[in-house]
Amino acid sequence: MKPFDPHKQSKALRQFKPTRQRAGVFTIATAFCDAALLMLAFFLAVSPFVLQPGIQVDLPISTFSGGARFSSMVLSITRGGWFYFNDERLDSGRLPDALMEEAARNPGIPLIIEADRDVDLGRIVEAWNAAMGAGVQEVSIATRIAGVEETSP
Repeated sequence: MKPFDPHKQSKALRQFKPTRQRAGVFTIATAFCDAALLMLAFFLAVSPFVLQPGIQVDLPISTFSGGARFSSMVLSITRGGWFYFNDERLDSGRLPDALMEEAARNPGIPLIIEADRDVDLGRIVEAWNAAMGAGVQEVSIATRIAGVEETSP
């Protein structure tokens, strides 16, 4: 005969089994991947709005609201008359060679000329002619979009 154990039921109740399990490595890695993808999406969404920080160009205003393609080449002309192309400051003698080299590397890509509003028109035409001589098929001039005036009803 077995001896009587009055605590048999209480021993069974004392064995605590947690209902929640600790977060594993997979859960933590998923959270970090989500955060990294959100940051990547943010930077991709904001990157078209980033301008070239070292080149000060005050663009003229236009009511045309169309835009250029993302893969365009950009030639900036500063107030002092300097040409900036591919993050390099060029003079008028080296500009055609740089444009020709880039046009040969990427045929069919358009060129956008960002010229300050105080730049002499002859300087812009000089850049335009250098681009056409280098074989660039499409050349555009960048402007700022004019603010839309609200009309009262």
